[in-house]
Amino acid sequence: MDDNITHIFQGTNYTDLTLYQYGKEKCAPLLSCGPAVHNHYLLHYILEGKGLFTIGTDRHFQLEAGQAFLICPKCITTYVADKVNPWSYIWIEFDGLKIPTFLSDAGLGLKHPIYTPSNSAGSDELKGLMLQMLEEHDSSLRLLGNMYFILETLIRTSSQKKTPKAGNLQEFYVHEAMMYIERHYNQDISVAQLANWCNLDRSYFGKIFRDTVLVTPQEYIIRYRINIACDLLKNTELSIGDISIQVGYENQLHFSRAFKKVMGIPPREWKKRNMLP
Repeated sequence: MDDNITHIFQGTNYTDLTLYQYGKEKCAPLLSCGPAVHNHYLLHYILEGKGLFTIGTDRHFQLEAGQAFLICPKCITTYVADKVNPWSYIWIEFDGLKIPTFLSDAGLGLKHPIYTPSNSAGSDELKGLMLQMLEEHDSSLRLLGNMYFILETLIRTSSQKKTPKAGNLQEFYVHEAMMYIERHYNQDISVAQLANWCNLDRSYFGKIFRDTVLVTPQEYIIRYRINIACDLLKNTELSIGDISIQVGYENQLHFSRAFKKVMGIPPREWKKRNMLP
């Protein structure tokens, strides 16, 4: 296997989980990536060597083989290979509506960006699954399935994973709100409407939604609409104006602004980059 590999995911975008790119890199001493801001999550698993991961200017993490570090969207990050023992790593760029929840279950996020396995067997299992991504890049469905295995392994083997808990009333209300969004995403939905649907106070509803899903209700609605729009852009011949209406934006300009904020590029450019061959 080559020391440096990059694959671009060619499959369909899905609402819960989307892959973008993945690969492997063997770094030269002091090779630096950043400072940079990314539009999606990136997970780097360190195969060998050492390096320094920095968030902003003042959060520094010295890391070594067997650990992994998570880059969160919209955050300034820099990572530098060690001068004497530079690292090599596997990396995956991904996103999706359920990703914040999956990562939170593993104890990972902006506040806790470092995966440290509870034991060496867990670390080896995660490494094996991520290396497997590099071998199976011809099947988009297999790659997506493998990514779910990776997320499950992160949750199960992380030393800082959340303690499992039984379903509760708050989760029920959030699930009801998410089902409402899935049925009415192409309509004008307000947070007050969702709270009303759940028979809850608006402020209390907003709090339990954010605590459970890790994004605000409005952010969830926007991301859900944009994920549907990506599917329509890639798999239909509908105009951008028609797509904007189908996903709940009467004003195409407002749709384009929301799309660029979530995906990092305008819808027309995204369509060109993701057109099926």
